[in-house]
Order: sequence, then structure tokens, then C-alpha cells
Amino acid sequence: MGPRDEIRIILPKLVSYVVAAVVIGSVYGYFTTTATSPTDFHGLIRGGVTGALIGGIIGPLDTFLLQAPGAPLTRVPFLLNVAVRAIVYLGVFLFALVVGHWLVPDHPQTSVFSFQRLDILFCFAATFVVSFVFEVNRLLGQNVLLAFTTGRYYRAKVEQRIFLIIDMKNSTAAAERLGEVGFHRLLNRLVVDLSGAIVLRKGEIYKYVGDEVIATWPLAEGVKDAYCLRACFAAIARLVDRAADYEREFGRRVEFRAGLHCGPVVVGEMGSVKKEIALSGDTLNTAARIVDACRDTGEQVIASAALLNQLILPKNIIARPLGLVPLRGKEQAVELFALETTTAS
Repeated sequence: MGPRDEIRIILPKLVSYVVAAVVIGSVYGYFTTTATSPTDFHGLIRGGVTGALIGGIIGPLDTFLLQAPGAPLTRVPFLLNVAVRAIVYLGVFLFALVVGHWLVPDHPQTSVFSFQRLDILFCFAATFVVSFVFEVNRLLGQNVLLAFTTGRYYRAKVEQRIFLIIDMKNSTAAAERLGEVGFHRLLNRLVVDLSGAIVLRKGEIYKYVGDEVIATWPLAEGVKDAYCLRACFAAIARLVDRAADYEREFGRRVEFRAGLHCGPVVVGEMGSVKKEIALSGDTLNTAARIVDACRDTGEQVIASAALLNQLILPKNIIARPLGLVPLRGKEQAVELFALETTTAS
């Protein structure tokens, strides 16, 4: 999957930024101008134009720079992240207001615009709230804040999902060699690199468990264009590309094994003092056992037949049958395939 494919995935997100900003800007323009003068629609039109500018600038800025996987701002403390983003957003908001008033002035003869106190207060409040909510959403994980807010999983439900579990090889030896702090730094670098490749292919990071990354897709989303497989091999390619950096910083390159499986899981809110959207069931347990099968067979990537039967393999990914493989804790053997790629996916 090349840059064009990644842009094709990201484009709907950018469009949503623009649409949301246009709607909010139009409503704001209506209530600050049109509501006081029902025959004057300058505020409504100007609000839409201003919103389009805000969304058109902040969308790409946030996606490709401020919050891109591994971007410097994603690695700073929470409050600093919120403050920097609020300042950047404030600059964009004020710029859009100036341009909006220039393009759609209150009167045709008016070309000079001066900020009103209400404009400044609105921009300040909006930038702070937007940056704070975005950062909270990043802390909780993709779509988790929305799920809590809407109560989507207040009552547990069964969903068909795909799981990709990536496990670092020789982590115990690395921990002994690097020490606790050095090993934590290695794990953090690793999950950032892996997560970026997964998220760009519509995967959701469910959990970091020790030296494992657990990602998931709704079944229909993950099998579309084989995103789940492409994400796995894109993560491998990313570590290969950055092998020299790992050797220089940690003394050796990092290798991992990966297992993929799909099936029904129970999704629901769990906890009271600490709440989370929990996924549980035999499908997730089987995915973990497939990772163990990688260790036992010496394969790097293994997927279940249950998953491969749901999708069309990309041309550069080869599936080699391993037959029915007994997995720990499973009464019946599971049909598995070793996956290899001829080029980075």
C-alpha cells in the first residue's frame, strides 16, 4: 500500500473535518448576525466560508503534522500538547475569521475587519475545547470517547471482529540487557512505530499488553481491501526500514511475530472506578494462541483459515497452509496458514 492508498484512507477523515467546521461556523454566524437581522444572511454565508477554511486547514495540519503517528507533539505531556494545539488552532481560527470577513463583508464598502470581543472569546473557548477533546480521545483510544458518550456499549453486544496481535521476539533478553528504563523506552518506540502503520490502515489499537500490541477491526472494515493483512506487513516493513535506528539506539534490531484471527466477541463497558470498553471471548483467546503457534513453528506471521476465507489476498501476499494445528487450551485443532509477502504491503 503506497502513499496514494494511504491518502485514499485518510481523505474521508479530512472531509469530515471540513463538513463539521462548515456546519459549526454556519450556526455560529447565524446566531451572531442573522438572528438579529432576519433579512441579512451575510452571517450564515460568512460562517460557512470561515468554517470551510478552518476545517480545510486544521484537517490536514492535524492529520499530517500535529497528530500524525510518531509526530513530536504526540510524545509531550498532556497539558503541553493541549496548549500547543490550542495556540495553533487559535491562529487558524483568527486567520479564517479575517479571510471570511474579507470574502463576505457585512457591507460591500467595508474592507477592514477588526476583531470583536465575542469573536476572540469564541475562538479561545473553541480552540481549548477542541484541543482538549482531541487529546482525551487520543488518550482513551480511537472511538472510545464517542462510544462512552453515546452509550453504545453500555449494554454489552456481540460483534464480529478481526484481531491482530503482534508480539516482540526475545523481549526477556532485551529487558535484561537494556535495564527497566531502557526496555520501556524500546517498547514505547516499538508500539509507536507499529501503531502508526496499523492506524493508517483503519485498525484500532485495543491494548498494549507488555511487549504485545493488540489491534482490531470490525470484520467488514478489516477484510475490505485486506486492510488487516496490509497493516501487519506494513508494520513489518516499517521496522525493517528503521532497523538501523534501532541498532544505533538499542544495540540490535527488533523482530516480532504476529497472529490474525476473526470471529464473534462481546464488547461492553467494564468497571466503575476505572472504566473501559472491553472486548472478550474465545476469538481473542484464539488469536493469542495463534501467536504462540508462531513461536512453536518458527513462522513470523500466521492467520487462521476463518479469517482468510473472508477476504481476497493481495497479490503480493502468499498464504502457505500449515494444516490443522492444535492450540493450547483449544479442544479442536485450528486450520492455519503462514503468511509471507514478496514486497512491503
